[in-house]
Amino acid sequence: MACMKAAVGQTRDTGYAHHIQRLMVTGNFALLAGVNPAEVHAWYLSVYVDAFEWVEAPNTLGMSQFADGGLLGSKPYVSSGAYIDRMSDHCGGCRYRVKEKAGERACPFNLLYWHFLDRHREKLKANPRMGQMYRVWDGMAAEHRQAVLAGAEAMLGRLDRGEVV
Repeated sequence: MACMKAAVGQTRDTGYAHHIQRLMVTGNFALLAGVNPAEVHAWYLSVYVDAFEWVEAPNTLGMSQFADGGLLGSKPYVSSGAYIDRMSDHCGGCRYRVKEKAGERACPFNLLYWHFLDRHREKLKANPRMGQMYRVWDGMAAEHRQAVLAGAEAMLGRLDRGEVV
């Protein structure tokens, strides 16, 4: 994933990442993949030179990871690959295809985005800011939804095994 490689590489090299990289690349990926929010918070505190607890805690636990139950943000700050494509120049050189929603070359953010919405449906379905996305998901063919979910499960399995995505 070119966007993750760039964000994590810059963090490693400089101890800094722009808030879009933190929120919509590494934070988004962590939330979509189901990483423990406390571990994301601890990682951010340990790697960013400008990370101070009083700022990082609400930004990471509230905004980025939606771990405060919606106190800071009215909806999870999640997106598919389309947002990353609009906000960066990483997708053009990525081995994954941001326009593909399922299959081996589908952008992991696309797979994980729909998987996240599907697995958190009971919690989020009443959120008025999420309704449109659930209507889009529900409007997809059942076979396509199954392919997306299977692709996401396979990707999460690779992550659990420590394989590079």
